[in-house]
Amino acid sequence: MKHTRKAFSAIFVMALVFGGLVSADAQSEITVLAPTIARKPIDTIIANFQAKTGNKVKVTYVNGTAARQSVAKGQTLDVSLIIGPFPGAIASGTIVPSSATPIANFLIGVAVPKGAPKPDISSPAAVKKALLAAKSIGYEDPDFTVAGQGPWEALNKLGIADQVATKSKVMLGPGGQGISPTATAGATTTYQRLQSGDLEIGLLLLSDEIPYKDKFDIVGVLPRKIYTPSPLVGFISTHASDPMAAKALLQYLASSEAQPILKDAGLEPHS
Repeated sequence: MKHTRKAFSAIFVMALVFGGLVSADAQSEITVLAPTIARKPIDTIIANFQAKTGNKVKVTYVNGTAARQSVAKGQTLDVSLIIGPFPGAIASGTIVPSSATPIANFLIGVAVPKGAPKPDISSPAAVKKALLAAKSIGYEDPDFTVAGQGPWEALNKLGIADQVATKSKVMLGPGGQGISPTATAGATTTYQRLQSGDLEIGLLLLSDEIPYKDKFDIVGVLPRKIYTPSPLVGFISTHASDPMAAKALLQYLASSEAQPILKDAGLEPHS
């Protein structure tokens, strides 16, 4: 009987220890919500973080606007990387506002078809002249994409949104039904139109243009005076399973080790 009790006791202790190890291992995994448009550099940086720390990281990627909408609706992943503006996310109570960690900025790049003349975009006046002179310009739907926000802001700050409306070929978002197809390009992407020469000037995220740089020519980025680069900011969840590990990940994403990776991908590292 004593041997039986000892055996049960040993099994019980082993179960507790094993259960504790499993629980600790589960808690060591940091869950992250991130925008798909930054997937390549984020994957590289996170792989380096895992190798350095031994922490496991699981990333869920969604499109840029969906990421901040998910946070605003109360998603509970440990870390959220979201693109501004995000007043709804802050107000949701899902993330800790004081944990805000700027990671990088998304810049708007100007592109032209392969071999086409490159316009002067060195100043707001030069950009205005180039856009007014172009027979066609293209950008994404500003109501549904992060990539469309900067171009739309620039056109309005330059005071030419109405003047270029009829020659603007907008890649429509899901709410574009009902807009005249003669004023838009429907579902045809700006990338396709640049490659085919159907656009004289394309305005897209620089980080999205770089993978296609052999298909069209990148002129440069829009001057900051006419638009605000979209910031990528990291937050810790109010219900993070391991706030310290989450904080360590955010600090690494914003570290000097991560900056070259972000820069190579066409993002402007936060300094």
